[in-house]
Amino acid sequence: MKPCSSHSEAGFSLIEVMMALVVLALGGIGMLSLMQSSTRNAAVIQERALAVMAAENLLNQALLEPRLRGGDAGTYELAGGSYAWQLLVEPTTDRDLQRLILLVNAGGTGSELARLETFRRGSGG
Repeated sequence: MKPCSSHSEAGFSLIEVMMALVVLALGGIGMLSLMQSSTRNAAVIQERALAVMAAENLLNQALLEPRLRGGDAGTYELAGGSYAWQLLVEPTTDRDLQRLILLVNAGGTGSELARLETFRRGSGG
């Protein structure tokens, strides 16, 4: 091993250390941004999944209870959240079938989280 011949060869310069810190800081900021985005997306996915579960429950209720008619609306509580829903009933070319459309929105925001459609035999009331 050859000893260093001058003082300038013995280690990193201040500029090199500063540049390394800048690169690490930028990488850290990028990672924090990615984690924040991931957390936000997970919350959105959870809200949509719960809205679909609420829509499935309400649509099953509409199939089992013909008293629910087109234009009916309300709120549905599930897992600590409140979801606004609306049931639409449309005629089809077959007089014995109705098309049921259930819309579920985030409580208060009006943004559609779930939309399920199915058919029901009979007039349903």
